[in-house]
Amino acid sequence: MKIKLLSTIIAGVIIAGCGSDNNNDVSVPKTKTTSVQAYDGAVNGMVATHTCGDEKGTTKTKTDGYGKVTVSSDSFAENPEQCSVILRVPEGSKAFDMSNGKDMSKVVYSIPEGLLVSGQKVAATPFTSLIAKTMASTDDSDVKTAMDAVFTQLGLDSSLTEEEKLGLLTDPDATLEKLDPAIMQDVVAKTMVLSDVLVAQKDNENLLLEDIATVTTTIAADLVQKNPEFPTQKVNGVDKPIYVDLTTELAKEDVFNEAVSGEVPAEIAKKTNAENIIVGEELDPANPPVNPNPDEDGGTGGTGGGTGGGDGSSGGGNGN
Repeated sequence: MKIKLLSTIIAGVIIAGCGSDNNNDVSVPKTKTTSVQAYDGAVNGMVATHTCGDEKGTTKTKTDGYGKVTVSSDSFAENPEQCSVILRVPEGSKAFDMSNGKDMSKVVYSIPEGLLVSGQKVAATPFTSLIAKTMASTDDSDVKTAMDAVFTQLGLDSSLTEEEKLGLLTDPDATLEKLDPAIMQDVVAKTMVLSDVLVAQKDNENLLLEDIATVTTTIAADLVQKNPEFPTQKVNGVDKPIYVDLTTELAKEDVFNEAVSGEVPAEIAKKTNAENIIVGEELDPANPPVNPNPDEDGGTGGTGGGTGGGDGSSGGGNGN
């Protein structure tokens, strides 16, 4: 009788356990995530849209103080070589370069299909954008051909190893830190100017790689020649980041065409002079100007921008 009663109790316990609300043994597959960085310096305030075949998605969050945003997609994580990415600033929002406070609200960066490889870091930069633009304009889907053409036209082919070129397209911050100082300066100057060229000429679908490269290299050389310590300048004995914003000038057809000829237009030469250069501020990545989580309550982070040289003009503004 005792054995029968004990058996009944044990059976009841087993049944109760099977019918409980404990879901610890039920594993729900989680969507895989991938970090994507917007980089000129690190750009805060952009959303990423990935396209993998028929799949397309845009992040709800924005790039943080390190320029990074998380893409949730199994396809993107498992087969990135079949995906492309576009990073842009939502309408009415702001974006800032965290290295100097430059307003980057008009910037759009892209990564073409075929450039990404599983296991590598992901970054969208002016260089990846120019590679994408080159592939689109030539109808050539070979990424290596476009990549070689871009670095050659920008005068960087002989100064960078293949590993360094790939690093600038995937993990730019770490790659720049390892470069020879003179080469790093050249790369940073060309990155900054190229970003402005792409913004200013975003609607010009007939623009040639050769023209973009000539404008970029001509102005970048002028910028470095006039500012030997670029990308910094001593202010009251302290190294401060400096930058130019040439988007307005380069949008003018006559100015752009003069730069295409290999000459530095007067309007641009004035802005690259040391006394007129914009002196910025390196921003705190832990407290970026733009809240990367816009649905959160609370403040909007710090303030971006910089101070103009000769006229005391202000760069940037308050983040959204």
